[in-house]
Amino acid sequence: MKLEEEILKFLKDMSAKEEELEFLIINLFRPQLENKGIKLGKIRREYMVDDVGVLQVGYVLPIIYYEEGDKLYLFVSKNFADYGAIEQLLIREKLLSGKFNKPILRFLVAFTIPKKYYELASKMGITVIAQNIIE
Repeated sequence: MKLEEEILKFLKDMSAKEEELEFLIINLFRPQLENKGIKLGKIRREYMVDDVGVLQVGYVLPIIYYEEGDKLYLFVSKNFADYGAIEQLLIREKLLSGKFNKPILRFLVAFTIPKKYYELASKMGITVIAQNIIE
């Protein structure tokens, strides 16, 4: 098997495991999340259709969240979080806010995040839970 074929197979396998990886990252930070009052057993991953045109009507996004009482808890989990992770969180927040009329608590969970993105997310009111904050 050529190297290119092996790389392509690896990437396809990783895509198929995306949901498992997202939940693995969240579960690895269980103590930190539970200390913030998060109920991990309630978290679910759903595919939501953009019917309001946040990105494009008909576009489908996977969203990790749960609803409790008058609040929604929204999560984006990444191995390495950067500006794109913050953007993904904001897009999902906008989609959820169009479907629910509830306050949304936002969580970015990552193994590693550069300090500038940690500070940006924090200034935006996003709770960042990370193992490594790097320069």
